[in-house]
Amino acid sequence: MATANTTRDNHIFPLFLKGSAITLTESDDGAIPITTSYVKFDIGAGGTNSFTLADGNVPGQIMVLWAEDADATNKAEITVATTVFAENDVITLNADDELVTLMWNGEAWCPLSGGGVGTWA
Repeated sequence: MATANTTRDNHIFPLFLKGSAITLTESDDGAIPITTSYVKFDIGAGGTNSFTLADGNVPGQIMVLWAEDADATNKAEITVATTVFAENDVITLNADDELVTLMWNGEAWCPLSGGGVGTWA
Protein backbone atom coordinates (compact mmCIF):
# COMPACT_ATOMS: atom_id res chain seq x y z
CA MET A 1 0.00 0.00 0.00
CA ALA A 2 1.35 3.43 -0.96
CA THR A 3 2.17 5.96 1.72
CA ALA A 4 0.28 9.24 1.43
CA ASN A 5 2.30 12.42 1.00
CA THR A 6 1.02 14.43 3.94
CA THR A 7 3.63 17.15 4.31
CA ARG A 8 2.27 20.57 3.38
CA ASP A 9 5.45 21.72 1.60
CA ASN A 10 5.02 18.97 -1.01
CA HIS A 11 1.60 20.17 -2.21
CA ILE A 12 0.95 22.41 -5.21
CA PHE A 13 -2.31 24.27 -5.66
CA PRO A 14 -3.61 25.31 -9.11
CA LEU A 15 -3.10 28.98 -9.91
CA PHE A 16 -4.74 30.70 -12.87
CA LEU A 17 -2.75 33.88 -13.53
CA LYS A 18 -4.54 37.21 -13.69
CA GLY A 19 -4.27 38.84 -17.08
CA SER A 20 -5.78 38.90 -20.51
CA ALA A 21 -5.68 35.97 -22.87
CA ILE A 22 -2.99 36.26 -25.51
CA THR A 23 -3.57 35.41 -29.17
CA LEU A 24 -0.62 34.26 -31.27
CA THR A 25 -0.77 34.06 -35.08
CA GLU A 26 1.42 32.48 -37.74
CA SER A 27 3.64 35.58 -37.66
CA ASP A 28 4.32 35.10 -33.92
CA ASP A 29 6.60 32.03 -34.05
CA GLY A 30 8.80 31.96 -30.97
CA ALA A 31 8.38 32.16 -27.22
CA ILE A 32 4.94 31.79 -25.65
CA PRO A 33 4.39 34.51 -23.04
CA ILE A 34 4.16 32.98 -19.56
CA THR A 35 2.60 36.08 -17.98
CA THR A 36 -0.89 34.72 -18.56
CA SER A 37 -2.62 31.38 -18.21
CA TYR A 38 -4.46 31.38 -21.52
CA VAL A 39 -2.92 31.40 -25.00
CA LYS A 40 -4.91 31.02 -28.21
CA PHE A 41 -3.19 30.12 -31.48
CA ASP A 42 -5.02 31.63 -34.47
CA ILE A 43 -3.06 29.67 -37.04
CA GLY A 44 -4.99 30.35 -40.23
CA ALA A 45 -2.99 29.41 -43.34
CA GLY A 46 0.46 29.67 -41.84
CA GLY A 47 1.69 26.11 -42.26
CA THR A 48 3.57 24.65 -39.29
CA ASN A 49 4.24 27.27 -36.65
CA SER A 50 6.90 26.61 -34.02
CA PHE A 51 6.57 27.92 -30.48
CA THR A 52 8.44 27.34 -27.23
CA LEU A 53 7.07 27.22 -23.69
CA ALA A 54 9.63 28.19 -21.05
CA ASP A 55 9.52 27.02 -17.45
CA GLY A 56 6.71 28.50 -15.38
CA ASN A 57 7.00 31.35 -12.89
CA VAL A 58 5.06 30.06 -9.91
CA PRO A 59 4.35 26.50 -8.73
CA GLY A 60 0.73 25.72 -9.59
CA GLN A 61 0.68 28.03 -12.63
CA ILE A 62 -1.90 26.81 -15.14
CA MET A 63 -1.34 27.19 -18.89
CA VAL A 64 -4.14 26.56 -21.38
CA LEU A 65 -2.99 26.30 -25.00
CA TRP A 66 -5.82 26.34 -27.57
CA ALA A 67 -5.58 26.16 -31.37
CA GLU A 68 -8.26 27.86 -33.40
CA ASP A 69 -8.59 27.03 -37.11
CA ALA A 70 -5.73 24.51 -37.06
CA ASP A 71 -5.66 21.50 -39.38
CA ALA A 72 -3.23 18.91 -40.72
CA THR A 73 -1.29 21.52 -42.72
CA ASN A 74 -1.80 24.56 -40.47
CA LYS A 75 -0.66 23.59 -37.00
CA ALA A 76 1.12 24.76 -33.88
CA GLU A 77 4.11 22.77 -32.63
CA ILE A 78 5.01 23.72 -29.09
CA THR A 79 8.35 22.65 -27.63
CA VAL A 80 8.08 22.57 -23.84
CA ALA A 81 11.31 23.41 -22.01
CA THR A 82 10.79 21.03 -19.09
CA THR A 83 8.11 18.35 -18.78
CA VAL A 84 7.47 15.59 -16.27
CA PHE A 85 7.89 13.15 -19.17
CA ALA A 86 11.37 13.97 -20.53
CA GLU A 87 10.74 12.08 -23.77
CA ASN A 88 7.52 14.02 -24.43
CA ASP A 89 8.48 17.63 -24.97
CA VAL A 90 6.61 18.60 -28.17
CA ILE A 91 2.87 19.24 -28.29
CA THR A 92 1.27 19.43 -31.74
CA LEU A 93 -2.12 21.07 -32.11
CA ASN A 94 -3.30 20.15 -35.60
CA ALA A 95 -7.10 20.27 -35.60
CA ASP A 96 -9.69 22.96 -35.03
CA ASP A 97 -10.31 23.68 -31.34
CA GLU A 98 -7.67 21.33 -29.93
CA LEU A 99 -6.36 22.32 -26.54
CA VAL A 100 -4.07 21.19 -23.77
CA THR A 101 -3.94 22.29 -20.14
CA LEU A 102 -0.65 22.16 -18.24
CA MET A 103 0.37 22.97 -14.69
CA TRP A 104 3.85 24.04 -13.54
CA ASN A 105 4.80 22.02 -10.44
CA GLY A 106 7.86 24.11 -9.65
CA GLU A 107 10.14 21.77 -11.57
CA ALA A 108 8.29 20.78 -14.77
CA TRP A 109 5.09 21.24 -16.78
CA CYS A 110 2.54 18.49 -16.03
CA PRO A 111 -0.26 17.70 -18.49
CA LEU A 112 -3.68 17.95 -16.83
CA SER A 113 -5.89 17.46 -19.88
CA GLY A 114 -5.80 17.41 -23.64
CA GLY A 115 -8.90 17.95 -25.71
CA GLY A 116 -8.09 16.10 -28.92
CA VAL A 117 -4.40 16.97 -28.89
CA GLY A 118 -2.85 15.88 -32.17
CA THR A 119 0.34 14.53 -30.61
CA TRP A 120 2.41 14.76 -27.47
CA ALA A 121 5.77 13.31 -28.43
